[in-house]
Amino acid sequence: MDIAIGIGVGLVAGILAGVLGIGGGAIMIPGMVLLMDVEQHTAQGVSLAVIAATVLVGAITHYRQGNVRLRVALWIAPAAILFSFLGGTVADWIAASVLRQTLGGIIIAMGIYMVAGDLPWLRKWLGRG
Repeated sequence: MDIAIGIGVGLVAGILAGVLGIGGGAIMIPGMVLLMDVEQHTAQGVSLAVIAATVLVGAITHYRQGNVRLRVALWIAPAAILFSFLGGTVADWIAASVLRQTLGGIIIAMGIYMVAGDLPWLRKWLGRG
């Protein structure tokens, strides 16, 4: 049963990673925790290991389609890499329940922003329009 669920989680995460440009962690972590009974810290580690491979494939595909601005990536990558070490260390000190709630809250907040972000009043309130 875990194998089928794992393949299903990977299928959904892979499709969404390719179509939406997400790393897949927003799907894989809750999928592993809720459906496969994987502990939160472990799910995050597994997700990062899987994302390393999926991101490479997705980035190459998008680069070939002309959707990658290397200059932007070169500015973001060093900070993201450096602070991922810090984040990984800090995550080990945080209770799994707090990590779950934080991830869930971020996913909800970003979802609301992405769904409602084209509303003129919201863009004005956020100082983006």
